[in-house]
Amino acid sequence: MTPADVVAGGAFFAIIIAGLILRTLCDLAARRPGARIRARVVELRDDSREATKTTRPGRQAPHQLFSLARRNGEHGVWLAWFDTWRTRVQTVSGRSGMRTIGLAAFVACVVAVAVASFFSFSPALRVVIGLVAALAAARGVYGWMLARFKQRFLAVFPDTLDLIIRAVRAGIPAVQAICTAGVESEEPVGTTFRSMGDALLVGAEVKDVLEKAAQRLQLADFSFFSVCLILQRETGGNLAETLENLAGIVRTRRDIRAKTKALTAEGRISSKIISGVPFFIMGFLSIVNRPYVALLFNTRAGHKMLVLAAVLLTVGLFMIRKISNLDTSR
Repeated sequence: MTPADVVAGGAFFAIIIAGLILRTLCDLAARRPGARIRARVVELRDDSREATKTTRPGRQAPHQLFSLARRNGEHGVWLAWFDTWRTRVQTVSGRSGMRTIGLAAFVACVVAVAVASFFSFSPALRVVIGLVAALAAARGVYGWMLARFKQRFLAVFPDTLDLIIRAVRAGIPAVQAICTAGVESEEPVGTTFRSMGDALLVGAEVKDVLEKAAQRLQLADFSFFSVCLILQRETGGNLAETLENLAGIVRTRRDIRAKTKALTAEGRISSKIISGVPFFIMGFLSIVNRPYVALLFNTRAGHKMLVLAAVLLTVGLFMIRKISNLDTSR
């Protein structure tokens, strides 16, 4: 057996093992609660679409205030993705969210290019550094907006459920209870329930409104609420008792998230300290012995070492973050 045969056989088995690992990771991602909830919402949307298509000829189709169909035929795939992402940004941060993300990306790009110009990098490398910095800044600002929105929404949502429970027990219809919750609840829950209440008052279907709101928010706790209302309208039952149990579950999930955040505080602080140590050492060596550090910025080998260090630091911080941020969605 020649060395080429050994290399070919090893490459073949490596490809098989990599494929098995990739398939396992895809299965694990598909089994996550968020993926299952999104799949369930898609199924409900497809059922609603089929019901609309099979409407009797003599009967007019109901008015769709919230259209659930994506206009992929009118727009390209990238435009459809951008429209979805822009809607998501407006949901979590209002109309000023896109401007904030764009401003952060522009500032990060300018600062990165300005810093790279001091180290005699090539123009192509400066452009790459600027684009990477802009994308990282946009992703960071978007993640910060999303985390802040989730925290604010889930902090108020259980109290809103209690308000709806009291209204239902007092004999108020569920539609009117949702409208009342939109007026009485704090932000950002109030805005969501006000838009739902306005849609319901003008004649939109409860199922369509709830599905659209769940798709727009993409929060598991609100998806539980929408599923409870849809099932209660289809099967009947005591809505107040169902929502009371749901409020208890939402509060328990909130307490688990707070406890997880407290238990993982040490790991998150350690990751921040570890990420700051290389920059501190680099600055200290620049003051003490600048020619020793200048080799990293003036030679091609130094550039490669800096790129490798940046990649390894990024991968390490990402792994620490994934380990410290436990999945509490179950």
